[in-house]
Amino acid sequence: MENRSFDDAGPTPQIQAIVTGAERLKIGENQSKQSSAASPAQPQRPVSKLEQSDPREFQINQLRRRYRPQEVNDAQGTTLTFGLVPSDPDFPFELERLHCVLHVPSSYPKGRPTLAVTNSEMEAAYQANVVRGFNEIVDFTYRTNGRGTLLGWLNSLDRKLESLLTTLERGPTLKFFANLGDGSTTKEPTKAPEKPLSQPSLSQGHSKAASVATKPAPQAPSVAAKHTAEAKAAAEKRRATETKQLEARLGRLPMYQKLSDGKTYVVPIQPTKKDRLPRTLQVLKTVKLIVPPLYPLEHSSIKLQGVEGPEVKTTEVGFTQWVQQTSQLSLVSQINYLASNIHKFAETPLPKEQEPAEDVHSTFEEDEDENLEEPTKAPAPSSTQDIEDKPHLVVIPRPPEWSVPNPNSGTEGTSDESSYEDEYSDEEEDEEGGAPVPASVDNNAPGRGVALSFPYLELYGIELLELASLNITIKCDRCKVSLDVKNVPQITDEKGQVPKMESCRKCANNMSVAFRKQLMHSHANRAGYLELGGCTIGDMLLSDFIPTCSECSTAHPAPGISAVRGESAMGICRQCHRKMVTARGALPRKRKPQEVLGIVAGQELPRRGRCQHYAKSQRWFRFSCCSKVFPCDKCHDAETDHPNEHANRMICGYCSREQIYRPENCGICKAVLIGKAGSGFWEGGKGTRNRALMSRKDPRKFKRIGGNAPTSSSSKRK
Repeated sequence: MENRSFDDAGPTPQIQAIVTGAERLKIGENQSKQSSAASPAQPQRPVSKLEQSDPREFQINQLRRRYRPQEVNDAQGTTLTFGLVPSDPDFPFELERLHCVLHVPSSYPKGRPTLAVTNSEMEAAYQANVVRGFNEIVDFTYRTNGRGTLLGWLNSLDRKLESLLTTLERGPTLKFFANLGDGSTTKEPTKAPEKPLSQPSLSQGHSKAASVATKPAPQAPSVAAKHTAEAKAAAEKRRATETKQLEARLGRLPMYQKLSDGKTYVVPIQPTKKDRLPRTLQVLKTVKLIVPPLYPLEHSSIKLQGVEGPEVKTTEVGFTQWVQQTSQLSLVSQINYLASNIHKFAETPLPKEQEPAEDVHSTFEEDEDENLEEPTKAPAPSSTQDIEDKPHLVVIPRPPEWSVPNPNSGTEGTSDESSYEDEYSDEEEDEEGGAPVPASVDNNAPGRGVALSFPYLELYGIELLELASLNITIKCDRCKVSLDVKNVPQITDEKGQVPKMESCRKCANNMSVAFRKQLMHSHANRAGYLELGGCTIGDMLLSDFIPTCSECSTAHPAPGISAVRGESAMGICRQCHRKMVTARGALPRKRKPQEVLGIVAGQELPRRGRCQHYAKSQRWFRFSCCSKVFPCDKCHDAETDHPNEHANRMICGYCSREQIYRPENCGICKAVLIGKAGSGFWEGGKGTRNRALMSRKDPRKFKRIGGNAPTSSSSKRK
């Protein structure tokens, strides 16, 4: 009855309090689970005691270990000077290190650090952009209440350095104008230049001079071309992309160079149609590409390097006109188009140059009028007036038949006294005789290229010597591999022949070779000039020379006489049968560099002379074809480009002494050089003869030893 009454009475207040507390606990657990599921907690980095006690000193120690900076302490804080090396291996800019000055205030981490960039080769706008990027990193950490450190901020700056130097975010530009008063005063300067032109009080000469001065130099427009901020940002982004692509494509070429101004690139170029180029542009190797800061809003331009002539200006103007019409192409596409169509740019007409010429002509006429009006500016006295002042001098008029037109100038007529003497002496030589000089050979032409001269030239019975066929050895600029070039083409300014193009067999580098010959005689030892592209001269091979007899001035018929370095050459004149000799000193033998094999007499060769092809050959061979040392014939064929010949000398693998070839052993230390003797086979009687030691694969092991042939049992019974 008591229990039943207890149930009927209902829960007590204590039980109700316990139940409500449990329900609240469940609700709190559910809310915590939902919050944890919505935002998973990130693991926190453990914090050391030193960082908790003094975070400023802890973070400065991190910078000391990383950058080893120069430190200056004062009442305001600590200043650290160090260099930040970009960690990106593909960093596109020529920046070895970013020179930083970091100031950490004494109130850090409450006070914010400041950064300054001091690179002299970097423009101030880019320095401010890097500082702005560092401040944004620090501001983001403070806004999000993150745990940022000095080292972490610098690492973030390192990762964003390329984008900060690529995209230039300029701050707001403020323009200040001088207060010139009301509008009437500001309009007067614009009308001032018009007054001198309408004043009748000025003299006629001064008015003409003023009008002439205004013609060639037109005034620039008062309102400059303005671009919106969006257009500038898009242009900077495109410029950064295309310049990075240009460096990625051409950055590994040997002649590529990016100048320190950031907008000039020296780009190597190989015209695809050299035969259609003018003579002055056939030696073109590099082009200076100028990319303005606001490219493509401002068009790019080029400047040809290493060439001169009127075609240079026409090519540059033609490229500029083409770029203005096709501004959507990238820089790499522009360079490719230039290499393919540079011959078209060289033929670009220049109509704009006629107007300045007319202006100059008009100014010249007006200057003459001024000189006539002003008696003080009389023309200088001529040479005839000087002679009139000296009555003792007699002037002899030049005969009309001596007036020969100058091929270099389009006018006939008189020349000065020196040219008259030269022409007279030339006519005397033609009348007296002498060897005919080919018109294509110009010994007075300016020298360019590699001079080919013979300083010890000695000629006997030879009046002129001409290099008819030149054979040389060239070396690739990239991989230094040698290549023999036969019959180097001879080019002249009149013919404009194309140089001979070769390709390196190892790296496929394009090489060009050409020769401009000159005549050699007793007072001139230069054979001509070599024009090389992508290669250097290695040696001169057997070449053909055409001598001219000094007795009858008859040239030797083709192909002439052959001469090699260090040997005399002789020929007989076909007209007067006189002997023509070039002395031994004419072609000095090239000194062979001393061969360094890295061996010591008395010690073993490396690996005892064995190679990967013949493991039991313990010697090296000196091949007679090239006088070089190789372990075997296969090693020789792998390193050279000619067939091997018999090796008549060898180097022992045990004592490293060079000697005449011996088939089996060394003649000095008596070591066997062809492997172990007695290998278990007969080997023609020089191997194993003991049948017990002989291999079962040798048929002699089981053959009978002499005697009669075996008889059958039936024959014995008989």
